[in-house]
Amino acid sequence: MHLPEEAEEVLRSNVKLCFDSKFLVTEKDAKWFQKNLGLGDPNSAFVAFYTITAFPPAGNGAELLTLESILENSAEDVKELPQGVGTRFVRLTSFEGEGAYYFDVETDKVYDVAWGEESELVNGRLSPLAECFFDFLAKYYKKT
Repeated sequence: MHLPEEAEEVLRSNVKLCFDSKFLVTEKDAKWFQKNLGLGDPNSAFVAFYTITAFPPAGNGAELLTLESILENSAEDVKELPQGVGTRFVRLTSFEGEGAYYFDVETDKVYDVAWGEESELVNGRLSPLAECFFDFLAKYYKKT
């Protein structure tokens, strides 16, 4: 399991937890994400990123939430938004802007969802911003 070079570079400058120049993620970590978030792919870059990142460094776009905030917001989203938001689709950013990034725990895709488009997301009518979390991180941390 690995992260895109763009993300690793930013994380290494912010976090000093490396083992042989690679971040170490265990099977136990992956199982925790499967159990607590229903993550479909235990090899997702989502697992690697959120296992080693307590406070995600800023990148190109809205600030990513901490894992704790993702879990808290998911509980609220389940109550307030269409069925599937907060369970299958977890919010990666706050609603402070005109929308938020959502991660599909079943397919590993990331979506940029505007306010009021949550039903379109759940019904499969939105195109993904990134086909997998790995690609999302590469774009998010790419130097501009």
